[in-house]
Amino acid sequence: MKYLIDTHILIWLAIAPDAISKSILEIIENPSNDLYVSTVSLWEIAIKLSIKKLDLKGLEISDLVQMCQEQGIKIIQLPVSAVIKYKNLSIKQDHRDPFDRALISLCISDSYVFLSHDTKLDQYETDGLVFIS
Repeated sequence: MKYLIDTHILIWLAIAPDAISKSILEIIENPSNDLYVSTVSLWEIAIKLSIKKLDLKGLEISDLVQMCQEQGIKIIQLPVSAVIKYKNLSIKQDHRDPFDRALISLCISDSYVFLSHDTKLDQYETDGLVFIS
């Protein structure tokens, strides 16, 4: 099965693994699972670092990339199919974050199971999102 790791899970994996739920951690630690991180997450982290809205405890983006490589997590670009899905994805009143919506669109368009602790993801089940929180 293909799993896409949400931005905050990636951050927690690097600096606070105890914050990750047991069910998600088991998926990440299982070598038979295909794990992915989108460059959308790396952009989100880079932007938040540059405006001082995020503290990675001294880590840099390159450290996250290296961690992904060491753990067998593939980094993927946002495909056109996700961009098209993003444009057509219904806008939810209380969930407008463009980075989250890009990741959700990617999961729906390319059949990833989304690993996230976002409590508002159930709004997207009717759009086709499959997630584990």
